[in-house]
Amino acid sequence: MKLKNAIEQADALKPNAFTNEQKTAWINECEGLVQTEIFLWANEQIIVYDWATDQEAELLVSPPHDKIYWTYLTAMIDFANGEYEKYQNTMQMFNSNYREFMRWFANNYRPADTHEEVYV
Repeated sequence: MKLKNAIEQADALKPNAFTNEQKTAWINECEGLVQTEIFLWANEQIIVYDWATDQEAELLVSPPHDKIYWTYLTAMIDFANGEYEKYQNTMQMFNSNYREFMRWFANNYRPADTHEEVYV
């Protein structure tokens, strides 16, 4: 999934007034979790996207696990709008999707040994 597609999907599900730059910052938070907690990358390896130049960038998590992006974005939209009950629900969905990807990755790859071969 490309950066712009993740944002478009979240916008279609939850119309909002946040800028694409803000939503890109939220995607960076989500990708940062993936890169540090699952892929075990060092801080200097972290990829950070910029909306102006990286709209066509391919995000790291592939289908069917790429649902972590729209669930994280919709949770952040709910939180920023002060809709805390909705935030709790969407964040619970994100956490479930994130754990699902984490388990899948751990079962299929040796994160401490092979992540660069798979995702770089």
